[in-house]
Amino acid sequence: MNNPPIKTINIDSIYAISSDDIEYVENIPAKYKIDNNSVKDFTILKSNCRLNQGVPYKLDHYAIALCLKGSCQKTMGHHSFKISASTLHITYPGMISVFEDASEDLELYIVLFTKKFVDDLYLKEGVIDSMLNASVDFPPIANLDENNFESIISLLEQMRDEYIKEDSFHIQIIQTLLMQLFYVCGRIFKDYPREDYIKLSRSHHIAQLFKQNVDKHFIEKRTIQEYADLLNISSKHLGEIVKQETHESALRIIHERIYHEALYMLNYTAMSIKEISEYLNFDTPSHFTRFFKQIAGYTPTAFKKAV
Repeated sequence: MNNPPIKTINIDSIYAISSDDIEYVENIPAKYKIDNNSVKDFTILKSNCRLNQGVPYKLDHYAIALCLKGSCQKTMGHHSFKISASTLHITYPGMISVFEDASEDLELYIVLFTKKFVDDLYLKEGVIDSMLNASVDFPPIANLDENNFESIISLLEQMRDEYIKEDSFHIQIIQTLLMQLFYVCGRIFKDYPREDYIKLSRSHHIAQLFKQNVDKHFIEKRTIQEYADLLNISSKHLGEIVKQETHESALRIIHERIYHEALYMLNYTAMSIKEISEYLNFDTPSHFTRFFKQIAGYTPTAFKKAV
């Protein structure tokens, strides 16, 4: 079955941004507007975000986000990491993400863009792909030193100014600045000393591959044996590795991924409970309802009414 279309990003539905918090949304050029507070190919925003915590979402854009202050926890695909002041992280289109434990003072500077917007940039082969492709082992976040922080801020401010003024060639200048941002980010992530990950064990790599495979195949593959077959190891060995590396059971990780997709669909699509049940490969809506309630503590119908 084909994936349901990713809903075009609605900024305030994800970041819970009010008109008092957000800058620049009203200045989105008409060619990029779809509807109120939504973007097509590029936008930049700086905001005191009151995130919709615990609600899974997907972007149809790439996002490069600089944290100015505050903190939160983010799960994106098979990675979970803490966002704090002076960190830079990347969000990938189509990848399910969840924000949690956000502090009241959280402030982010965010650039959102589509692949189409950067397709005609004259970048050395592999620069965009190396930065914009998610790693199996490493979460897409880096702590910035003062020099890198100032470099990123400078580029974001220049992009913002061009974005607001809309002078001649402002799109081309923004693309050029974005190209510089790619190179700076590429250098940061290449040189970033990942002390926690330098001595990656084979067990860690297998656990990460398992989680990545769950993210890709959770709809059609529901058993530990199926994922063990993908990795050419026994189901018992896979279960032991996953428990050791993640402190969760392999089956729980599979179920949580299904649950997050269900939450996303209940929030951001007009699909009925029956349609969601069929898409997620449950034999009956009743089976889906029992599964959902076992994790959430309430039925999908009750959740959908509350959205």
